[in-house]
Amino acid sequence: MQVILRGYDELAQYLAGRNILFVHGRSLEKFTILSEHLQAISTCFHHFTDFKPNPTTDDAHKAVQAFTDNKCDAVLAVGGGSAMDTAKFVKLKHPDASLAVIPTTAGSGSEATRFAVLYENGRKLSITDDNILPEAVMFDASLLEYLPEYHRKSSALDALCHSLESFWSVNADCVSRNFSREALTKITALLENYPASYDPSAMLEASYLAGKAINIAQTTAGHAMCYKITGIFGTAHGHSAAMCCRVLFRYLARNTKLPVLNDIADAMKSEQEIFALSESVNPERLRNFPAKLDGAEIHRLYSEILNVKER
Repeated sequence: MQVILRGYDELAQYLAGRNILFVHGRSLEKFTILSEHLQAISTCFHHFTDFKPNPTTDDAHKAVQAFTDNKCDAVLAVGGGSAMDTAKFVKLKHPDASLAVIPTTAGSGSEATRFAVLYENGRKLSITDDNILPEAVMFDASLLEYLPEYHRKSSALDALCHSLESFWSVNADCVSRNFSREALTKITALLENYPASYDPSAMLEASYLAGKAINIAQTTAGHAMCYKITGIFGTAHGHSAAMCCRVLFRYLARNTKLPVLNDIADAMKSEQEIFALSESVNPERLRNFPAKLDGAEIHRLYSEILNVKER
């Protein structure tokens, strides 16, 4: 059962005496409070930062090698989904290792899921394994203060899409829908008068709930269709997911006041790019979507998502 660590004292107790592979981004020093607390913990840290924002299988294997070379018995990941996905792969290869995470974004929900995403030759690989669900999670809302505005918005939109997609997923049950409903209620309230209504602590909680929902129900067409948009146009993941979900769930998008959605403009794209996107869709995720989508319908939806008039 996953443990929620209530502050740095409990984190110190959890990590004490372990030999830890510490997976984090290269800008850890900006998280001053976090760095100070970790330095005070009496344990051994081996830092691993050699991974990309969308980690590759090569990055993940380097992390496994670092874990092995340093004879580690635990993994601590601090960061967004990329750091956690890299750490989860280490846990996949070393099932007996303990895994603790501290999210520095509020959106991926990775701290609550048995999923990880890696890339190989530009192709997205989805990993699902019950053993990679983090054993321990600590939340510190102050870490969100360092997020650039665009990434704060896109992370919130990612959590919103998780709550929507998990609710409509064919795998949803009463438990997952309760998580979805609670997350959606919190997120829409936080974004209704953005940025005045945004609260980092509440957003972390909402993202976690949405993560618990997708851990059961999984995501659907919105996420199946969004990854290649990020790959082609460089938009943040949550931005890409929202572009898809506001079309796929257009009734909800039109009847929910979310000004943050309107802050992000969609550029006109070429027909060639529409075809590339249509070919990229993961059929596994499409099976979770309650409506059947064939190739022609996917093409039409991408045209609507990207504001391209069909010829």
